[in-house]
Amino acid sequence: MNPILIVMIAQTIVYAGTLIVLILQVRAQVLAIRASQYANCQADYSSLIRMLVQQGELQSIYDDLCKSRPDFKDWKWSRYSKRQKTLYNYIELNYELFERVFYLHKNKWIDDETWANWETWLNELCTHPIFSDVMKDNEEMFGSEFERFINEKIISLRDKSTQKR
Repeated sequence: MNPILIVMIAQTIVYAGTLIVLILQVRAQVLAIRASQYANCQADYSSLIRMLVQQGELQSIYDDLCKSRPDFKDWKWSRYSKRQKTLYNYIELNYELFERVFYLHKNKWIDDETWANWETWLNELCTHPIFSDVMKDNEEMFGSEFERFINEKIISLRDKSTQKR
């Protein structure tokens, strides 16, 4: 074979390999930027819910929704005491945080041991009566995989508590 031909083939392979690596890096960067932007949106949402907890007068937005929207008539919010409304917002804030941690674990950004610590708190919170309301009221607002995980967890915890009786 001609040595010039061999050099040209080698250069073509190197260029192609370099191009593939660059494409993969750009793709990974785009995915990271998207994930970062979504995380920023989630942080903003958390801040809004945190405001509901810290500034109780903002909870009236839910009161107003209960009055103005017929599809909210079955929402338990209107029957909650002021304390329960604060608890609801606190649990909703935790629920949103759990979704973020769930996906961090799913994507292997946190290890199993760290996730187990979070899951312990999640298991405890799942047993609170208002947790089920938060979960139901936020249905289809969070990732379907996370919602499926929570539903399975609640069923599992109920089964365990029933077996203990």
